[in-house]
Amino acid sequence: PAGGVRRGLSVGVYGAKRSGSGGAKERTFEYAEGDLTVTKEFHFDNSYVVEVKTSVRRGGSYVTALPAWPAGFGDATGLPSYAEQRLDYVATGADVKRLKLDKSGKAISGGRVVTGSYQWVGASDAYFGAVFLPAQPQNTSFAELRNAIEIPKDPANPQGEKAKAEVLGVAAGSEGAPSDVRLFAGPKAVDVLESVRSAEGVDLHGVLDFGIFGFIGRPLFAWVRWTQEHWTSNWGWTIVLITVLINVALLPLRISQIKSSMKMQKVAPQMQAIQAKYKKYKLDDPRRGEMQKEVAALYQEHGVNPIGGCLPVIIQMPFLFAFYTMLRNAIELRHAPWLYLSDLSAPDHYHIIPVATIVLMVIMQRMMPAAGMSKEQQKMMNMMTPIMFALFTWSVASGLGLYIITGTAVQIVQQGIMNRTEMGREMRAMAEKRAAKAAEKKR
Repeated sequence: PAGGVRRGLSVGVYGAKRSGSGGAKERTFEYAEGDLTVTKEFHFDNSYVVEVKTSVRRGGSYVTALPAWPAGFGDATGLPSYAEQRLDYVATGADVKRLKLDKSGKAISGGRVVTGSYQWVGASDAYFGAVFLPAQPQNTSFAELRNAIEIPKDPANPQGEKAKAEVLGVAAGSEGAPSDVRLFAGPKAVDVLESVRSAEGVDLHGVLDFGIFGFIGRPLFAWVRWTQEHWTSNWGWTIVLITVLINVALLPLRISQIKSSMKMQKVAPQMQAIQAKYKKYKLDDPRRGEMQKEVAALYQEHGVNPIGGCLPVIIQMPFLFAFYTMLRNAIELRHAPWLYLSDLSAPDHYHIIPVATIVLMVIMQRMMPAAGMSKEQQKMMNMMTPIMFALFTWSVASGLGLYIITGTAVQIVQQGIMNRTEMGREMRAMAEKRAAKAAEKKR
């Protein structure tokens, strides 16, 4: 409503009535002043859904007054937590549309009102959501709400230095008419979201974002949850077990990748000779085409597939990313304990996981034959890769860190076994031979 009406509605004294029995309760609030009359009705039951009906009239005409969830859920503890907020909505006949926080304010401006046919619209953070489901989707308006607040930079020191954080909310209903909506306010758990449906039967599963590989993440989550319920009874051990199984399942692809890499390394000297032969010609010189023919003939002679090393990686990545994204969004990890950790959704405050990440990554880097790298490149990789992953696991959910160190430990075991095979010995011999040649050139 307009500013004057809004202020009146916020400070006015409402008359309250209650009714209902059993698990269902109803509350009605009424307010009147001059030609302004307001009615708010709330219907509660034993679910996370509240039915909300609002009506505001002034001078005999209805005034637009959209029921609102102003902002936040109270579970954010720091700037990274606030950064997880977003607005989601589903237009009739369309997929979920997600609006994330941006510095420019173009994606979510705050105060912008959109009108159309919407099955549901809501605000959410990592683990909780507030979603409006209009009784008449075809005539729905929603407003984006965005405000800045000050929070402590260090949650452990509330009186310390402050930082600005954005908080999101949403309002939804009917313009110029009474609003009749249901409000879901609760956890973003799969079972809960799929049990709540719009007036036209669209459920809320889209509020839980499993990323671009959601078609893998959702069945993967069902498997993970079944494992937790029937085998491990602990989310930490479930992450360990599933990570081991995924890495074992992907082992054939990794072996294929290494074999392809070996073939490429075997023909590397001949490849370099061909490239040196045509180096004097410009890139647009027609004779460069002859170089491509010689390279193709070399590949064919030795059975080398240029994309053979990339294809196994491409196949693996959707599964690994889906598992990572699923763990990042699963509310089941919130306050889930494991060994010394009390909350798998929070960072490891003892920093044992980041330190373990450095140790395991260093071991892994030293075990992997790097026939295609110089000594300097190997040293750089041995230093940068562990540091990069340690910095990542320093601030993310410890459940994700557990996933990373478990996967690394499994790969160390796999690499150790592989290094003892004929293929592994050949790779190490190639790496040593290349290192010896590089040392001779320096002399």
